[in-house]
Amino acid sequence: MTLSAGRWHVIAQSNFAWEREALEWLRVQLPDRDPWAVWSNFEFIDDEGKVNEVDALVLSPAGLFVVEIKSRPGVVTGDAHTWTWSGDGRSLSVDNPLLLTDRKSKRLASLVRRQSSVLKAKVRLPFFEPVVFLSSTTLKCKLEGQARAGVFLRGRPSAFDDDGIVGALCNGVRNGVRNTQQAPVDAHQARAVARGLAEAGIRPSNKHRQVGDYQLIKLMTEGEGYQDWQARHVSVDSVQRRVRVYAMASAASPEVRATRVRQARREFEILEGIDHPGILHCRDYKDTELGPALIFDHDPRALRLDRLLRDRAARLSLDQRLQLVRDIAEVLQYAHSRRLYHRALGPQSVLVRDVESGNP
Repeated sequence: MTLSAGRWHVIAQSNFAWEREALEWLRVQLPDRDPWAVWSNFEFIDDEGKVNEVDALVLSPAGLFVVEIKSRPGVVTGDAHTWTWSGDGRSLSVDNPLLLTDRKSKRLASLVRRQSSVLKAKVRLPFFEPVVFLSSTTLKCKLEGQARAGVFLRGRPSAFDDDGIVGALCNGVRNGVRNTQQAPVDAHQARAVARGLAEAGIRPSNKHRQVGDYQLIKLMTEGEGYQDWQARHVSVDSVQRRVRVYAMASAASPEVRATRVRQARREFEILEGIDHPGILHCRDYKDTELGPALIFDHDPRALRLDRLLRDRAARLSLDQRLQLVRDIAEVLQYAHSRRLYHRALGPQSVLVRDVESGNP
């Protein structure tokens, strides 16, 4: 087995030992023959100007697969929207990683398909399918139904009926379900994919991207036209911020770019005068290569309200629950009195601090 160097394209080495181990395990299991190829650890800028990081893109006879690697041990449960990892007496809820991986797949497919080499080849590219590889050997996966769709463990790569990640890559997956009807990828398609990726400008993941004095270290969330990043001060590791980058596509018209800049500046001007402990303080505005950015305060220990209720609801007393409701109502009253309105108010946009204290 073991994919040869000519088919295994390391765009950048992973900074994480567990991810390097998972990728090397995958390389050993994959067959060294056409049309197999893998591109690992790269990023691309999509049509909206957003940054997308990919752990691995696998080309197999069954299609193209955008692989997201997760290697947390313990027990994982959840539904199609939220997963909960449990272990060592603690629980951690996160958004189902397949959701973001699916968005990356669609964006990468759109980008590659419009490259000139692909258009000239007049070839229909394989589907770009998202999959999540749970690579930890000590993980107990209790996901069921829709939550399990597109999610694979190591499985038994040498078995005929392998239900793991290698079996999925070999036999195909469509919309999270195994697909046995997929027509095999031919050499013409494989060449078009390789050329399209080269033209699309995939590049090593930029782990040192900066906005002002802050290094962007982790994508937290994204919305219509923006991405929120967890950022760390380049000189003082303990100082962290939340950086909202208003993405601007390189191909956007001057009018569209000017509108996005005005939007970011207006938000900064409005928030700059807001001073309330229940509203994240906006500290600065910066122009960056990715687009205008706002720098907010950030407490890395704070939890989103929806995750707090999922992980710790049973431990919240009636008084604590009522106090949270009062706090939210008081913040909204303050904001509305200053003609400030939240466009996407919900549990996902409420952060709860001092969770371990008696008064979160």
